[in-house]
Amino acid sequence: MTNAITDIGLPEPIKKNFFKAMGQLCTSAIEVPAAYLDGIAAERRAETHARIKLIEKSANQIAAQMEFDPEYAKLAVKKFGQKIIREQVNLDLITSKATKDIQISFQEKEDTTSQSEEKTISDDWLNTFEKEASQKSTEEMQTLFARILAGEIKSPESYSIKALKTLGDLNSEVANLFAKFCSCCMVLQVPSTNNSSHIIDARICSLGGNAGSNNLQSYGFSFSNLNLLHEYGLIIPDYNSWMNYHMAILLNQPILPFSISKRYWALIPTPEAKEKIELKITGVALSQVGKELYSIVDTIINDQYISSLSDYFNTLDLKLTDITENLRA
Repeated sequence: MTNAITDIGLPEPIKKNFFKAMGQLCTSAIEVPAAYLDGIAAERRAETHARIKLIEKSANQIAAQMEFDPEYAKLAVKKFGQKIIREQVNLDLITSKATKDIQISFQEKEDTTSQSEEKTISDDWLNTFEKEASQKSTEEMQTLFARILAGEIKSPESYSIKALKTLGDLNSEVANLFAKFCSCCMVLQVPSTNNSSHIIDARICSLGGNAGSNNLQSYGFSFSNLNLLHEYGLIIPDYNSWMNYHMAILLNQPILPFSISKRYWALIPTPEAKEKIELKITGVALSQVGKELYSIVDTIINDQYISSLSDYFNTLDLKLTDITENLRA
């Protein structure tokens, strides 16, 4: 694991965050610097042996004081030990996935020379991450936690402790609903430091109707489903809030396109269109926590919703246009 990271030449601040996180979270594979880490490994082995002896002694003392069968106490200790091991296995799997994410991002995409900000991943953040991530045994949830860890190592303070706790509360059903919701979100974002983006607004357009009256039900976002997302703090309570998207209209300069499911879109006025001063997009918006977690979910284009969104913009004399390839050129 460590060799994979050192071989790609991470910037020093990110390398420092990586070793700090891995030193706390995983049992495997921190191999350098050898002299220092050998000492840490020896210390941990000594602590482990001491704890085992202490647990055995405590189990015998408890059994004697409470007149339990010693075998019962041993079983309780064994069960506790299995819980600790299970949690550590979860953390090891998550840290391994996070390492691969970092390796891939710096080998294929990111310009490491721009990573100059020397922020350190916080102890409180790591403690909360350890607590929440250790409980996740499904591959789906481990992948999400790994993406958060990789993102925080590369850019500390990207994810709040509240976002960690919210993700820890999610089950697979809510996580899948959230990913489906994010797949239909119109997202306005601007580049920020560390090769990341700052989300100004992210919402599902209610297509001229009222999301609170089930007009998005055919796309999987019934009133009860929206309430479920709100219960977990992923969307705001006002299902009919609005944001001005006039900067996405091609008449305006400079244009700021919005994204839907990692593709970029602009609005081109039809010949019948009048000059637009503002374009109110009304609908259901992501909360601050929802915006933070948006970046870690897998989104898939919802063709049915995109078609309906295109029809809605046609009524406003605007043509929804995919400009992803133009931006890449």
